[in-house]
Amino acid sequence: MTDQLQQPIRTGVVSASGARADARTALAAGRDYLLSLQHPDGWWKGELETNVTMDVEDLLLRQFLGIRTATETEQAARWIRSQQRPDGTWANFYGGPGDLSTTVEAYTALKLAGDDVDAEHMAVARDWILACGGLEATRVFTRIWLALFGEWSWDELPAMPPELVLLPKWFPLNVSDWGCWARQTVVPLTVVCTLRPCRNLGIDVRELRTGRAAGQVRPQWSWKYGFHALDRVLHGYHRRPLKGLRKHAMLRAAEWIVARQEADGSWGGIQPPWVYSLLALHLLGYPLDHPVLRHGLAGLEGFLIREQTPAGPVRRLEACQSPVWDTVLGMQALRDAGVPADHLSLRRATDFLRRCAARTCRPGAAGRSSSTTTATRTSTTPPKRCSR
Repeated sequence: MTDQLQQPIRTGVVSASGARADARTALAAGRDYLLSLQHPDGWWKGELETNVTMDVEDLLLRQFLGIRTATETEQAARWIRSQQRPDGTWANFYGGPGDLSTTVEAYTALKLAGDDVDAEHMAVARDWILACGGLEATRVFTRIWLALFGEWSWDELPAMPPELVLLPKWFPLNVSDWGCWARQTVVPLTVVCTLRPCRNLGIDVRELRTGRAAGQVRPQWSWKYGFHALDRVLHGYHRRPLKGLRKHAMLRAAEWIVARQEADGSWGGIQPPWVYSLLALHLLGYPLDHPVLRHGLAGLEGFLIREQTPAGPVRRLEACQSPVWDTVLGMQALRDAGVPADHLSLRRATDFLRRCAARTCRPGAAGRSSSTTTATRTSTTPPKRCSR
């Protein structure tokens, strides 16, 4: 033991020159790899990794529309299972903690896919859900999806009147006050939440209820109490709306939604307004073979990633895509790595961004977008979009 203690300790210290050489080698490797990923049209686009609610809601959308297939379900379920954490939960981001609403949605999708509720991965998830408050403690969006299939009461969700789309710009909470993706989510949701559909899911998730009553908001002034009071008023209006105004609002909402469909079939280039717009238009009587719905459903294919895994093929849905963002970041990284400004790859990327600035580009069918409003209700050709 004494001899071992007297031996010199190896610290692993390397010389400054060696460290600089290693850094230069790593930098060159990273630079060359990034250059190899550039699309011939000049842009870069990496996968936007997200949580499994995208895949769950894609399956629920297809179930609602009556177009869900066994193959789609099997591949999506395989991906959802692979993302379960050791404690039985699903997180909202890589390495994050378990999230109640995401775990509820994942459990629902796997039960829809045929997973045995007594299987270990389902039982552990269910126990965690119940310990965290069950369905009663989930977010509003999760409960909307459950309400679509009779697993939650519409009466226990916020009232969202379609008349909202008629509010002038000077009026508080008008849709123009919100961001692009937010207003494109809210407007179709007003249609869905007003029509209150209930389709057959083929399963139920009653085992995820705790039976606890929802907490009451105390009658003292606060923003929370104010919004609850407004919600009670809107629920009353839902029961006795002005029929002519309600009909006009529904028609205007349909026009508003159709006018904002993008060239790739999406709404806002992001999942939430996309799926809710498809639901709203379908509920308003648009058949699945209508050009707007057909184009919207086809566009989802461009956001799907399919790959082979040791467990079998999987499919997953990106929430959005961002070739413009990724291209700008890629250019900055290459300049920091010493690539000259007149390098061919940077010139191609600059040309791509200039085309986007002129709102004439459309890289593949991919990207994060701001919507245009040039389409009309009677148009079957969506407006072109330039992706952010």
